[in-house]
Amino acid sequence: MSKYKLDPLEELRLEKKRFREERKIASQRLSYQLQYLNDNWGSMLTKGVTSSIKSKFSETMDNMSTSSSTSVTPFITKVRNPWLNNTVTQIILSNLPLIGSAAWNIAKPALIAFGAKKLTSVFFGRNRKKK
Repeated sequence: MSKYKLDPLEELRLEKKRFREERKIASQRLSYQLQYLNDNWGSMLTKGVTSSIKSKFSETMDNMSTSSSTSVTPFITKVRNPWLNNTVTQIILSNLPLIGSAAWNIAKPALIAFGAKKLTSVFFGRNRKKK
Protein backbone atom coordinates (compact mmCIF):
# COMPACT_ATOMS: atom_id res chain seq x y z
CA MET A 1 0.00 0.00 0.00
CA SER A 2 1.49 3.33 -1.00
CA LYS A 3 1.10 6.53 0.96
CA TYR A 4 -0.23 9.65 -0.61
CA LYS A 5 2.64 12.10 -1.02
CA LEU A 6 1.94 15.86 -0.94
CA ASP A 7 3.41 17.96 -3.65
CA PRO A 8 5.41 21.07 -2.60
CA LEU A 9 2.50 23.47 -3.25
CA GLU A 10 0.14 21.51 -0.99
CA GLU A 11 2.83 21.32 1.69
CA LEU A 12 3.21 25.09 1.58
CA ARG A 13 -0.57 25.57 1.85
CA LEU A 14 -0.75 23.28 4.88
CA GLU A 15 2.20 25.03 6.48
CA LYS A 16 0.60 28.42 5.83
CA LYS A 17 -2.64 27.23 7.42
CA ARG A 18 -0.78 25.90 10.46
CA PHE A 19 1.16 29.18 10.86
CA ARG A 20 -2.08 31.18 10.70
CA GLU A 21 -3.60 29.05 13.45
CA GLU A 22 -0.48 29.40 15.60
CA ARG A 23 -0.45 33.17 15.04
CA LYS A 24 -4.11 33.40 16.04
CA ILE A 25 -3.47 31.46 19.26
CA ALA A 26 -0.38 33.55 20.06
CA SER A 27 -2.36 36.73 19.42
CA GLN A 28 -5.10 35.62 21.82
CA ARG A 29 -2.53 34.72 24.47
CA LEU A 30 -0.77 38.06 24.07
CA SER A 31 -4.02 40.02 24.31
CA TYR A 32 -4.95 38.10 27.48
CA GLN A 33 -1.55 38.84 29.03
CA LEU A 34 -1.75 42.52 28.10
CA GLN A 35 -5.24 42.76 29.59
CA TYR A 36 -3.97 41.14 32.80
CA LEU A 37 -1.08 43.62 32.96
CA ASN A 38 -3.46 46.51 32.32
CA ASP A 39 -5.76 45.39 35.13
CA ASN A 40 -3.06 44.55 37.70
CA TRP A 41 -0.02 46.72 36.98
CA GLY A 42 -0.40 48.78 40.15
CA SER A 43 -0.47 45.87 42.54
CA MET A 44 2.33 44.09 40.67
CA LEU A 45 4.48 47.21 40.85
CA THR A 46 3.84 47.74 44.55
CA LYS A 47 4.56 44.08 45.33
CA GLY A 48 7.86 44.28 43.47
CA VAL A 49 8.89 47.54 45.08
CA THR A 50 7.88 46.52 48.61
CA SER A 51 9.61 43.15 48.35
CA SER A 52 12.76 44.86 47.09
CA ILE A 53 12.69 47.44 49.88
CA LYS A 54 11.87 44.78 52.44
CA SER A 55 14.80 42.59 51.39
CA LYS A 56 17.21 45.56 51.44
CA PHE A 57 15.90 46.63 54.84
CA SER A 58 16.26 43.13 56.27
CA GLU A 59 19.82 42.90 54.90
CA THR A 60 20.65 46.22 56.54
CA MET A 61 19.14 45.15 59.84
CA ASP A 62 20.98 41.82 59.71
CA ASN A 63 24.25 43.61 59.10
CA MET A 64 23.61 46.03 61.97
CA SER A 65 22.61 43.42 64.52
CA THR A 66 25.40 41.20 65.72
CA SER A 67 24.07 40.07 69.08
CA SER A 68 21.30 37.55 68.37
CA SER A 69 19.93 35.64 65.40
CA THR A 70 16.28 36.08 66.39
CA SER A 71 14.76 39.53 66.13
CA VAL A 72 11.33 38.64 67.51
CA THR A 73 10.32 40.65 70.55
CA PRO A 74 8.45 38.62 73.13
CA PHE A 75 4.88 39.46 74.08
CA ILE A 76 5.12 41.24 77.42
CA THR A 77 2.58 40.13 80.01
CA LYS A 78 3.91 41.65 83.19
CA VAL A 79 2.77 45.04 84.43
CA ARG A 80 5.11 47.96 83.84
CA ASN A 81 2.99 50.73 85.30
CA PRO A 82 1.66 50.13 88.83
CA TRP A 83 -0.77 53.06 88.53
CA LEU A 84 -3.06 51.21 86.11
CA ASN A 85 -5.72 49.01 87.70
CA ASN A 86 -7.29 47.28 84.68
CA THR A 87 -5.33 44.20 83.61
CA VAL A 88 -6.42 44.35 79.94
CA THR A 89 -5.38 48.00 79.73
CA GLN A 90 -2.04 47.15 81.30
CA ILE A 91 -1.38 44.38 78.78
CA ILE A 92 -2.43 46.58 75.82
CA LEU A 93 -0.34 49.54 76.93
CA SER A 94 2.70 47.44 77.70
CA ASN A 95 2.51 45.83 74.25
CA LEU A 96 1.52 48.94 72.28
CA PRO A 97 4.64 48.98 70.05
CA LEU A 98 4.15 45.33 69.17
CA ILE A 99 0.43 45.82 68.45
CA GLY A 100 1.14 48.93 66.37
CA SER A 101 3.74 47.07 64.34
CA ALA A 102 1.32 44.20 63.64
CA ALA A 103 -1.45 46.63 62.68
CA TRP A 104 0.89 48.48 60.32
CA ASN A 105 1.97 45.19 58.67
CA ILE A 106 -1.69 44.38 58.07
CA ALA A 107 -2.75 47.83 56.85
CA LYS A 108 0.29 48.68 54.72
CA PRO A 109 -0.55 46.51 51.64
CA ALA A 110 -4.13 47.78 51.61
CA LEU A 111 -2.97 51.40 51.80
CA ILE A 112 -0.41 50.92 49.04
CA ALA A 113 -2.98 49.27 46.75
CA PHE A 114 -5.48 52.05 47.50
CA GLY A 115 -2.88 54.71 46.71
CA ALA A 116 -1.88 52.98 43.47
CA LYS A 117 -5.51 52.84 42.34
CA LYS A 118 -6.03 56.50 43.19
CA LEU A 119 -2.90 57.53 41.31
CA THR A 120 -3.99 55.44 38.35
CA SER A 121 -7.41 57.05 38.29
CA VAL A 122 -5.87 60.53 38.58
CA PHE A 123 -3.41 60.03 35.74
CA PHE A 124 -5.36 57.70 33.46
CA GLY A 125 -8.95 58.45 34.42
CA ARG A 126 -11.50 58.49 31.62
CA ASN A 127 -13.92 60.95 33.19
CA ARG A 128 -11.59 63.91 33.41
CA LYS A 129 -13.25 67.30 33.25
CA LYS A 130 -11.91 69.65 30.62
CA LYS A 131 -11.64 73.32 31.52
